[in-house]
Amino acid sequence: MSEKEGDIFYNLQTLLGQDYRGVNIAVYALATASLAFSIHKIRPVSKFSKATKVPDHFIKNHEPLNGVYVGVQHSPVRLLINHKAPIYLPLWHSSKPPIPVKLWGVDIVSGNAVNWLECVAKGQKVTLKPIGREKEDLVSSVLLHLPQSGKKSVETLDIGQKLVELGFAKASVPQGIKEKTFESQIAPVILSAETCAKKYRNGIWSDKLPPVPLYVIYWRKGSKFVAGAFIFTINKLVQLLTFASKSALIGTKNLMLRPFRSTSKQIHTT
Repeated sequence: MSEKEGDIFYNLQTLLGQDYRGVNIAVYALATASLAFSIHKIRPVSKFSKATKVPDHFIKNHEPLNGVYVGVQHSPVRLLINHKAPIYLPLWHSSKPPIPVKLWGVDIVSGNAVNWLECVAKGQKVTLKPIGREKEDLVSSVLLHLPQSGKKSVETLDIGQKLVELGFAKASVPQGIKEKTFESQIAPVILSAETCAKKYRNGIWSDKLPPVPLYVIYWRKGSKFVAGAFIFTINKLVQLLTFASKSALIGTKNLMLRPFRSTSKQIHTT
């Protein structure tokens, strides 16, 4: 055996130069299967118009779905969301209707909810976090993204929570929610929003609950005024302390530089 034939680089070149059709086919098949699995999991071109079309693993993992709020379906009230697939196919996607969405843990009971949605959410971007199915409807939480006028920031709010807080909907959180789940995170927020709506008699609660006593109203206004005055006073104190600190620093700097300035003047006079 020649010295060249025993060299490791020569052996590697010879190995790569051989025809391993079986190995190549296996590699290509594995790559194709991986690509197909990724496409099946991500669904980059799928636009969902029914809850039955949403994959089970999307619901199980609460995969965010982006879309645009387009309107309301009546009897029962459902939000109509135009789901936007990651890869948009104009001719195919434009022909599909929006998907009806039921807000998880929320029952819309006032027509004012529809008016509010039409005024605030119409044409705005939303993010769905699917939780389950109810026939053809997708049960989900819906986050509304509102661009701030004159600013580059975007305000994000939970539509279900906001409707309950305004008194346009009731909390209908199911019993027996498992701990450390997505539902266990949003359920207390919805219940807290309903408590706030009842406290201030917002929406439907203005008729269903007795009026708030006058002393409570005055106490709330007084507390709000005191809190505002306290915050205003703190801000003014901070501004005063900042100004005093800057003045003290400038004064100290001038005192430290005064001997040098006097010396420079004497030298210039001489």
